[in-house]
Amino acid sequence: MKQVSPSLIGLIAAGAILFGATSAIVIIALNTKRQPVLYRCDKENLVEYILASGSEYMIVNPSDSRSRNSFLISREANTNHRDWLFYGIPTTSADTKGFALRASEQYPYIHSLTFDANQRKLNIKYGKDGKREKKLLCSQSSDYSRVIEAANNVPVEYILTRNSPLPFLNPRLGEKSFNISLYNAIKLKRHSEYAQYQLLSGLPESQLSAGQKALIGDLKRKLIQANSSQASVWEFSGSYRYSWEYLNEKGEAHDNAGNWCRSQQYYNVNDYTKAGFKIISTQANMLSTNGWVRQDYPDGRFSGYVNYKADCDGITYSLTKEGSVDSESENTYSQYD
Repeated sequence: MKQVSPSLIGLIAAGAILFGATSAIVIIALNTKRQPVLYRCDKENLVEYILASGSEYMIVNPSDSRSRNSFLISREANTNHRDWLFYGIPTTSADTKGFALRASEQYPYIHSLTFDANQRKLNIKYGKDGKREKKLLCSQSSDYSRVIEAANNVPVEYILTRNSPLPFLNPRLGEKSFNISLYNAIKLKRHSEYAQYQLLSGLPESQLSAGQKALIGDLKRKLIQANSSQASVWEFSGSYRYSWEYLNEKGEAHDNAGNWCRSQQYYNVNDYTKAGFKIISTQANMLSTNGWVRQDYPDGRFSGYVNYKADCDGITYSLTKEGSVDSESENTYSQYD
């Protein structure tokens, strides 16, 4: 009979200890819950509430009843739909100590946002360089019912249901029972179309009813329509007619009228087509001053002013750009300038 080597006995013993420790951790995790904590910050400064649970967070703004008002901050989630992000800003870090968001746009409205969960400090930086900032101290809150009732984009139930300290024990997006439970929690809320679409379309078609498949198509059309853009652009053709009051002012009226016509063209069609817009119609369109325009001469020429009229030839272009289910950008500085 062969003797078992001491090294093998050691490995078996170590394995047994490791198995026992792992089993103990799992048993403890099954009998404990990751408790959510709600913080109230400041509704006047973009973030009203922060709901924290482990390394996952939600921003919820109940005072905003006109649009999507709940957003997910997580490194555990197996999806990252743009309109579930706060202003579409990517998450750079998220753990039990807090989170950080940083804009990817070249000219952002919000440069970055950080939250220190231990000190309850929220810091929002604005602009391209983040030189303008707002520091807030959030306080712990018990307004759970208000937050749950108001959230219309990411369901608060996502956080409340994923309550195990071990991430692999929590339900995940893409699991039918989880997605459907979240869908049922939010489907009757205004401005929840995006959440409904993502929760249903995130499941295989084979798991959906005919009614749910039809609803996905309807929701997609509504979202695309809401995120599509229209534009109307007038371009000066270069020809124009003008009028003057006195014979010696004809030359000045000619120049002033031409300048006025050129000043009425604010954009170029090419700039729009390069940005993805398509021309859907064109129409010859003349712009007129509709009466006399006064051009002052501070140096005293022509008794101090010249009156002129102008009729400018041009073309009006109607353009459209089809959107997607996600907003193109909610964090560009030009939108809030």
